[in-house]
Amino acid sequence: MIGAVGVLVSSAVAIWGLPAAVRSADAAQRAEDREQDKDKEDDAKEERLTVGPAIDIAAGEPNLLYGGRFALAQRTTDADSLPDDGFLSDKYKAWFARNKGLRVNDATVRVTIFPIHRGTVVIQNMRITDLSCRATRYTGTAVLPPPFGDSGGEALPTAVAFDLTEPNPRPWKNEGRIPTDRPEGAWKLSGNAFAKAIYLDGGEDFDARAFDLSFFTKNKDCEFGVEVNVTTAGRGDEWYRVVFPGQRLTYKVAGRPERYATSVVSDSVEQPPALKGPHTPGNPPTLRKGTFS
Repeated sequence: MIGAVGVLVSSAVAIWGLPAAVRSADAAQRAEDREQDKDKEDDAKEERLTVGPAIDIAAGEPNLLYGGRFALAQRTTDADSLPDDGFLSDKYKAWFARNKGLRVNDATVRVTIFPIHRGTVVIQNMRITDLSCRATRYTGTAVLPPPFGDSGGEALPTAVAFDLTEPNPRPWKNEGRIPTDRPEGAWKLSGNAFAKAIYLDGGEDFDARAFDLSFFTKNKDCEFGVEVNVTTAGRGDEWYRVVFPGQRLTYKVAGRPERYATSVVSDSVEQPPALKGPHTPGNPPTLRKGTFS
């Protein structure tokens, strides 16, 4: 009987006592794990604010929806291959991406710079890298969107222009499109966009600055990268590469041919595009430059 009672007591301890102890130990372990995780997060945040890269860069795809000239390298001959929905639809954008359409003559990418380090981050300059241009292969199909307004409602970013036909393209201050006696107008470029450095506060409550980078070419397809020059107290002077959407390190702009074999025309935003015959493009806007200083 004594042995049986001992077994019962031991069983009761095993059933009721140990789980409580285990629960207590588990709770203590979870609390310790949380504390360790918090320490790791704090260490990572401190490293980010003092040791890691001084800035983050976000690059946005140029807006297909708001006009401009586009082209496909191949000739489009099958009307059934076109999207059966309007210019603003996902089907249209997917068709355009699938055919690797490019902007012609000029393109704009919005780049937003987020300073990370504590203290002041100084944006000193931008430059074109790995520039490669050749006679355009984008002669197959012109893509002609319907007239459409801009997005509106946003603060104006800093506008920077690169003329890719220059031997060493420089970051011009882009003063926008101006009317001329020609219907295509002109773009006014005046001076160095970084004649005065741009100062941003970093740290946890950081500033941010958006830049619209416009790239101009004539009759050549150009591929290139972009780098941003930044100075901070902790890391000195550094160049940071812009990573374009799709994790691409380079960007492309198509040249203007004398004629496209076919054209895809959207007469309105709502209606699907129609396949039409050859298209002779109008002249691209000219660049009116002041003194780069």
